Amino acid sequence: MSIVNKFSESTWKKEEKKFKQMQERIRIPNKNLDKVDFVSLKKRSDFNKIPATGGCYWIWTNEPVKHRFHRNRIPDRIKNGEVIYNGIAKDNVQGRVKHHLLGQIEAGWSGISLDIYPGEARSHKKKIWSRRPNTKVPYLDLFLSKAHRKTPYECEPLRNKDSIFKLFLSNQEKKFVRSSDLSTYYFRNGINIFDKKHKKYTFIVYFIVGLESLYLEYLEKRWRERFGLPRLCSYSSGR
Repeated sequence: MSIVNKFSESTWKKEEKKFKQMQERIRIPNKNLDKVDFVSLKKRSDFNKIPATGGCYWIWTNEPVKHRFHRNRIPDRIKNGEVIYNGIAKDNVQGRVKHHLLGQIEAGWSGISLDIYPGEARSHKKKIWSRRPNTKVPYLDLFLSKAHRKTPYECEPLRNKDSIFKLFLSNQEKKFVRSSDLSTYYFRNGINIFDKKHKKYTFIVYFIVGLESLYLEYLEKRWRERFGLPRLCSYSSGR
């Protein structure tokens, strides 16, 4: 029995070594997403230029985003903006992006959480702030000098209602927060980039399609490992 085990272990260790060597030779997109197809979304018809097939995608914008849903490293700013989200759509990248960036206010899901939902949430939405002390909430960036940073990615959880005003908000959103006294405030699921708050900014979608799912998942994983997890990607666990 011990001989069989030793042979088996040796065999698969060799195969693992080959696999790791193969992985190291595989190219992934660079942090600027050079040589990756993209569409700048200036009008509604531009969404139709995104393939309606499976693939991975990145959403870039120059709109200010001051919160994040995790405490990991985030990608460096590029081209006077940043990649705020990335993901994989197994069936339809175009459809997924429309849910994110051309969504209805009552949409049931989307990883893009930028706008305040104007009321009590009736479906699953990410929380902004809650009176319950242990609730999962987003983190606010802390713009500290290098001498005062504990880590390069300093941030703090949004723990009091006044901190909501540190988010990038429209005048309408600020008015809603000031005039309401909810126990919990939520983000809406997705945004509409043609709303007044967003339409002055640029949104670009980068995408890679037409590849096997396993390879796409590998590209996404390696890109995040190398350059960071975009700020609007979900909490590590829970809500």
